[in-house]
Amino acid sequence: MELLIKLFALCIVGAVLAMLLREQKQVLAYFVVLGLVLAALPPLLGSAAEILSFFRVLMELSALPGEVFQPMLKTVAIALVTRIGTSLCKDAESDTAAALLEIGGTCCAFLAALPLMEMVLEMLEQML
Repeated sequence: MELLIKLFALCIVGAVLAMLLREQKQVLAYFVVLGLVLAALPPLLGSAAEILSFFRVLMELSALPGEVFQPMLKTVAIALVTRIGTSLCKDAESDTAAALLEIGGTCCAFLAALPLMEMVLEMLEQML
C-alpha cells in the first residue's frame, strides 16, 4: 500500500508538470514523463524482486518443474512491457505504433504460453 501511495503522488506531480509543460514545450513534457518512469522503476523493481522470490519458494515447495511457472512469468513481463510501451506511444500521439505494439505483445504472450499449452495438450492426450 505504501508503494502505491508513493507512486500515486509521483504520478500526480508528474502528470501536472507534463500537462503544464505540454502547452508551451511539448518536448519537455516528454522528458518529464520519461523522468517519471525512471523515478518509478527502482521501487517497482524492488517489488518485482519480492514477487520473484515468492515464486522461487512456491516452485520449491510445489515440486513442479520450472517449465510450469516460466511461461506465466514471461507472459506477465510481456504484458507489463506492452502496457507501458503502449501508453508511451499514445502519449507521443502515435496510435498506430501503440496498436502495433499491442498486437506484437499479444503474439509474444501467446508464444511464451505455448509450452504450457503443449503440456496441457499432452496431459489430455494421455487421459484419452
